[in-house]
Amino acid sequence: MGADMNETLSLQTILIVDDTPENIDVLRGALKDTYKIKAATSGEKALSIARNSTKPDIILLDIMMPGMDGYEVCRQLKADISTAKIPVIFITAKTDVVSEVRGLKLGAVDFISKPISPPIVQIRVKTQLALYDQNRTLEIMVKERTTELVETRLEVIRRLGRAAEYKDNETGMHVIRMSYYTKLMAEKIGLDAETVDLIFNAAPMHDIGKIGIPDRGAIVKSGV
Repeated sequence: MGADMNETLSLQTILIVDDTPENIDVLRGALKDTYKIKAATSGEKALSIARNSTKPDIILLDIMMPGMDGYEVCRQLKADISTAKIPVIFITAKTDVVSEVRGLKLGAVDFISKPISPPIVQIRVKTQLALYDQNRTLEIMVKERTTELVETRLEVIRRLGRAAEYKDNETGMHVIRMSYYTKLMAEKIGLDAETVDLIFNAAPMHDIGKIGIPDRGAIVKSGV
């Protein structure tokens, strides 16, 4: 039973949006053995589910619905940073080229006509989920690598700042004090968080020119 529960928890989630329950049942029947299914019978409900903390991995979206139609649902999904990357497949009885082009321009990744063919739906959903997983994995790798590069760069800046401190009689705390002073001033004048962080990390470099000053004082003291 534990293994079955873990498998259920690991299933990718599909949100099916259609104002006709029978259409939802057909799609659910085609996909329930492989995926976790959520359903909504209105655009408003679909947006609420999509914006939840446990977001769907893909959305199958009908176009012709009362109130908020599928086009508007897709537009709002793509305008919201928290849901913009969720792939949307339109599943609709509208088969004309104009409707399909409009849906794709709004950000949908595919367009499937009703009545559906379960094998076609399964294949297309599987393909789009695989692409989505690849994109998410790539984004994670890029973020991790970027974090590593930023940390390495900041460590170099800190070490250079400390190296400059050895050129005068100040203590090493001078670099730290200057960083926090500049951060406080930047926050006080209302700079954005990214700029404040940049100033905080760049401040240790303010005396870097000292590294190029000859150590004549040290030579005299040593009697050379």
